[in-house]
Amino acid sequence: MNYTCHSGGCPGADMEWEREGEKYGVKTIAYSFHGHVQEGKNPFVLMGKELDEGWKHVLIADKTLKRNVESLSSTYARSLLARNWFQVKNSDGIFAIAKSMTSTTVEGGTGWAVQMAVDSGKFVYVFDQQSGRWSWYHPSDHVFTYTDKIPILTENFAGIGTRDINEKGKEAIKKIYYGSFKK
Repeated sequence: MNYTCHSGGCPGADMEWEREGEKYGVKTIAYSFHGHVQEGKNPFVLMGKELDEGWKHVLIADKTLKRNVESLSSTYARSLLARNWFQVKNSDGIFAIAKSMTSTTVEGGTGWAVQMAVDSGKFVYVFDQQSGRWSWYHPSDHVFTYTDKIPILTENFAGIGTRDINEKGKEAIKKIYYGSFKK
């Protein structure tokens, strides 16, 4: 099987997904844009029309998140959010490491990608570093539900998350790869 991780190449969870994935032969595509400094080995630089497409999905996500994204004036910050769409668009499952979360939303930049995935009807798992547990998005109830099972990666997945990854988050990534690839 050819597994691909769609990520952002940023320090923290993105690079942890990439480094751990290399041990299992997983190729990571790190979505980026001109002027974005990232660390991924396989960057995919998005152009203006692609970032415009992503921004449309950011606006849709903002209807749920209510973070007033329209007031964001920085082109760089807008592009960071817009590139998240391509992590979601090009994957069939989203696996995120969250600094913290509630039963309905994920904190920070990771929350944007997670909400875009929810809006798109994608399969979503989130590891909450505060509780040390995985949750999956339950679409009919519109909430995240804790699970004691470690999820299994899909062949074409988004491995994303907080820059502030801690040891619990790193261990969660190691365990999900091990559980997905053990024979």
